[in-house]
Amino acid sequence: MQDVAGVKAVAVVLMASLIGSAVFAEVPAPAAPEDAPAVAAETVAPPAILQEAPPQETPPQEAPPPEPTPPPTSEPPQKPEPPREPPPTRPSLRPRDFWRDVKVEAKRYVADSYAIVTAPAHWAAPDWERFGGVVLVVGGLMLADKKIDQEMQQNRSHFTDRVSNATTRFGGGLGPQVGVGFLLTGYVIRDWNVREIGRETLEAGFLAGLLGRVFKQGFGRERPFESNGETRFRFGSSHDSFPSGHATEAFSVASVIAMRSKGWVLPTVAYAAATLVCFDRVNDHVHFASDVVAGAVLGTAIGRFIVARHRRAREEKPTAEFDVVPIPGGLAARLTF
Repeated sequence: MQDVAGVKAVAVVLMASLIGSAVFAEVPAPAAPEDAPAVAAETVAPPAILQEAPPQETPPQEAPPPEPTPPPTSEPPQKPEPPREPPPTRPSLRPRDFWRDVKVEAKRYVADSYAIVTAPAHWAAPDWERFGGVVLVVGGLMLADKKIDQEMQQNRSHFTDRVSNATTRFGGGLGPQVGVGFLLTGYVIRDWNVREIGRETLEAGFLAGLLGRVFKQGFGRERPFESNGETRFRFGSSHDSFPSGHATEAFSVASVIAMRSKGWVLPTVAYAAATLVCFDRVNDHVHFASDVVAGAVLGTAIGRFIVARHRRAREEKPTAEFDVVPIPGGLAARLTF
């Protein structure tokens, strides 16, 4: 009985930690104004004579002040950089604007795919430490997978099955449908941030699922109903238990929604739904606990990576500069923007 109680505690702590990490994680506020002005071309105001002086009394020219050195960035640039995009504006369905969005989307998928694959080459020491922590957690769960699986099946009921039937689709076909819903809504109400949630949700789900499929085939782990709860890997085989594709899809969608949403309500709902998908897959005896945790980490990492990349691509904003420069016979005012 003590073992059963311990396993119950492990399962409860696992699910609570997933929900807790989603609720208390820092969610950056979206930086996407609805109507941002277009970048103006560089113009120089015509010289305006402020003071006339005889040629022999021309004041000495002053060297322009040195430009401030930009602060060092904490994240190295990733190659290739995201494609240049126009400033955030209200979405338009005019054919010219729509095809421009399609071209940018195709470039995004190519550039972001390459950046994801090559990301470990740019990792710093803290990144490798986080990766090592994930490996330890997932590896530790594998040691308890059999007990957790047995405990879940012993406590499986009609209620848990009904919950699974109602929510497991968030990690399947309903995930892309959520992205399409945000995308179409953004175009209909002409809201840039809502449309961006749809774009990034679809991209994160697609790329996370593609990478998860590669890992599945590489590890070749047998599902619980195939191995009777035992942990067995047949590398390169058709067995595809690790990581969970439903958990990967659900958390990639939830992470994009969380990073692009204001407040805590929508992020909490998104992460809670994704956590339910993890519970469903273990309840249905098609995945181990370590499978769904690995999928949750993979999906979250891909979703946050994509949103952060696209935000960095828009960090360069136009600035205006006002200078007073000497000219023969006086001074001139120059406005550059």
